[in-house]
Amino acid sequence: MKIRRLQIVVLLILSITVLWILCPAIGRNISAEDGHYSCNEQNNQDYVTTPAVTPIASPIPSKEPEPIYKYYSITENKANFNLSMHVLEIDPSNPDLVFRPVLSHKTLFGYEYLSVMYDTWQAKAAVNAGFSYSNGMLGGLFAIDGELYTPASGNYPVLFLDKGKAYIEDASSRVWVEGDGVLLDNLFYNHYSEKEGIYVFTPLYGTMNRLDVEHLNAFVSNGEVRGLILRNESYEIPKDGFLISAIGKKAKARLEELIKPGMDLNLKYDIYNGEKSFTGFDWAYECGSWILKDHEIIVPENDGWVGTMQTRVPRTAVGIKEDGTVLFLVADGRQKGFSDGLTGRELGQKLLDLGVKDAVNLDGGASSEMIVEGRIVNSPSAGRERMLPCAFIIK
Repeated sequence: MKIRRLQIVVLLILSITVLWILCPAIGRNISAEDGHYSCNEQNNQDYVTTPAVTPIASPIPSKEPEPIYKYYSITENKANFNLSMHVLEIDPSNPDLVFRPVLSHKTLFGYEYLSVMYDTWQAKAAVNAGFSYSNGMLGGLFAIDGELYTPASGNYPVLFLDKGKAYIEDASSRVWVEGDGVLLDNLFYNHYSEKEGIYVFTPLYGTMNRLDVEHLNAFVSNGEVRGLILRNESYEIPKDGFLISAIGKKAKARLEELIKPGMDLNLKYDIYNGEKSFTGFDWAYECGSWILKDHEIIVPENDGWVGTMQTRVPRTAVGIKEDGTVLFLVADGRQKGFSDGLTGRELGQKLLDLGVKDAVNLDGGASSEMIVEGRIVNSPSAGRERMLPCAFIIK
């Protein structure tokens, strides 16, 4: 009995030994349904077969977007002269860039801080723009997206942006109304005044014509004259058309003679320089006096908006380099020991030194201001922001 038990034990040991030797060989060819090997998996990793994998091409690193502006400051400290200047350069052909003039409000009246306009437009940078009358009305041409906000004065150069290219030209404008054999011109356009003449107001001006004297109105809605109405106080501007208002006996008689209810009328305008018409541009904005033209300083001794150009004060200018780069320069001033400011000719020389070909003056003094990434980078001469009628924004 003992011998039989011993035989069974020996046989069992032999069986286990044979299985232990053969199991890896079997495991190479036979695997379980769940994909795991049937024995001694952890100690035989060399036997694991790796499924074929299609190589995945490494992604091409995306090109970093070009910066939409270049900002830097320049300082000079001499025995009798100190200067702090701030320069913003942009490539208007950059498709990621939005560069345009903006108003302080939706209509043509009023003022706002540059920082508020910066926030409203969610800009990356902003610079004060040009000039206005005391009520905030712009002092010259502003046209954008095919809409004429204000006409040209004909006295100052205009900055244009056309399909990513900026240029500066002298320009004038003409506004007229025509239709049904009628031509009505020599008009005041979106212009606040109470002197005699014929005026045209569009919704860009506001909701009312703001005239508080007796005037005759032709109400034009969807291109049709809906009626002529005499009023002694401000009258409504149609949202879907324009209003023609006549002040004075001669103007009222002319309007009444030419314009009849039921007529179809169209409002048209042209921006031109001599025989050249400017069309198809993105926007146009009238600035102050010329500073540089074809690399030559031509700044006048006096500017109609700022007065003398021969004293050192804070100044803002916009220029264009030979390669199309648009450059804004803000020079601080009226701060003894920090920055004295620049004369007009000194401003011209600084712009030449920076490689500018053509440049024009913008509003200066306490209005000179530049914001970059939410920070006022210059030092406004009043020690705080001044409210402005308009600005240039970059975003």
